[in-house]
Amino acid sequence: MAATSVVRVVLINIIVIIVLFALILGGYFYYIGTTNYVTTNDAQVTGQIVPITVPFAGKLNHWYAALNSTVNQGDLLGSEANQSVLAMNPGLGALVSHDRTAARKLSNFESVTSPISGTIIQNTASPGQIVQPGQVLAQVVNLGNLNITANVPETEIRHVSVGQTVDVYIDGIPNTDFKGTVQTIGNTTNSVFSIIPNTTAAQGSYTNVVQRIPVVISLNGGYAGKALVPGMSASVVIHINSNA
Repeated sequence: MAATSVVRVVLINIIVIIVLFALILGGYFYYIGTTNYVTTNDAQVTGQIVPITVPFAGKLNHWYAALNSTVNQGDLLGSEANQSVLAMNPGLGALVSHDRTAARKLSNFESVTSPISGTIIQNTASPGQIVQPGQVLAQVVNLGNLNITANVPETEIRHVSVGQTVDVYIDGIPNTDFKGTVQTIGNTTNSVFSIIPNTTAAQGSYTNVVQRIPVVISLNGGYAGKALVPGMSASVVIHINSNA
């Protein structure tokens, strides 16, 4: 019985030591993590997505844009029939009669061109379609100039500054560590531009929840040939300590 008790005491002491060691080790890594890094998995790949629209209402007589096609700035994507433009915009003829450039522009057709160089990622137009100003016919993005937008909790944003190094991990491209740099820090929280209003605030009360501030991270190259597209989920580790 005495030998059994001794063994039990020894095992208990060993377990206590292991638990204490684990707690100390966990506390050490937590301290290192909170003092050297700001991390978040609330991030995604973003880019400048530019909509393609028309300045006048009319009917498309040609449409050349195709999904996933590459275009250059100024490339002709389609055209509106001049008869339909003039018919659907009363007074336009008199307006351009004193403007030779505008009149000449409408003499054959109204051109629809690409505002930037990039890739067509959305295409909703087709020949013969009636279109209106502000209607999105297609969208183009430069896939060679993508970045990461990370939403950082307001409780940690004070540690983040422009120029800090960032490790970026893309969910859709596993086992790959992309490098980036903090480019800009938002001046408002995401909730300010929320489509759904804060009902509690409208009622004169407010539920205190941690808000998130968008941080734009530029990718330091190295993703050419990778299947990187806007909207992909990401995780980031921001080095807030220059020695980390």
